[in-house]
Amino acid sequence: MAIVETKNFSFDLDTYKNILRKSSLFRDIPEDKYGAVLNCLQARIEYYPAGTHIVNEGDRDFYAGMLLDGSLEEFIYDENVNPVSISHLESGSIFGAELTCGNTLASQYYLNASVDSKVLLLDFQILLNTSTLSCPNRMQVTANLLQEFANQITFFNTKVRILSQKKLRNKIKVYLQTQEISEDGTIQIPFSRNKMAEFLYVDRSALSRELCRMRDSGILAFSGSKITIVDRNFLIE
Repeated sequence: MAIVETKNFSFDLDTYKNILRKSSLFRDIPEDKYGAVLNCLQARIEYYPAGTHIVNEGDRDFYAGMLLDGSLEEFIYDENVNPVSISHLESGSIFGAELTCGNTLASQYYLNASVDSKVLLLDFQILLNTSTLSCPNRMQVTANLLQEFANQITFFNTKVRILSQKKLRNKIKVYLQTQEISEDGTIQIPFSRNKMAEFLYVDRSALSRELCRMRDSGILAFSGSKITIVDRNFLIE
């Protein structure tokens, strides 16, 4: 059993090794170096009950790290105080790095624990400090973080494309184009219909009606959180 211990926390590394292994932050880093990397980034674990705001819009003291267990939601409020979902984070996801590394004056969004969540807080600013050049695998961690930033830029560009579509069907289309699709045309939607409506910034009832129209037109089929693309031309037209 591998135990990582620092002045901030102690945990069983084996319990979370699979999560670290699949996280973009630890890509191409040997597993026997995980503990040293966590020490370098001054890792510590925090627990957040469901509904807790981890980051509020306007906050100047930012938290950054990796989600170990649970689910987090990044969102903003529109002019009518309706939540507008930005992204939905699952275990292994990185959050807040762009705030801490970018020296942003204030957060532009809220980060909320959707369910009881366990978070590994990390100090990414250490990577920018020349006094920490000796940190294990510093260059690889930094490269992985840059790749994460690039992925986030691509994601936000997609989000802008979705929000800029005037027709609901086109919003759905752009969203489905960004999802992983199996050989049989099935897409696993990672959240509920309510959350999907929030992500697309549309009314839930309108979303349900449009999906039913698309089903009746032979474009797709759906069951629970799964959508199957029946007409493959729909996504490429």
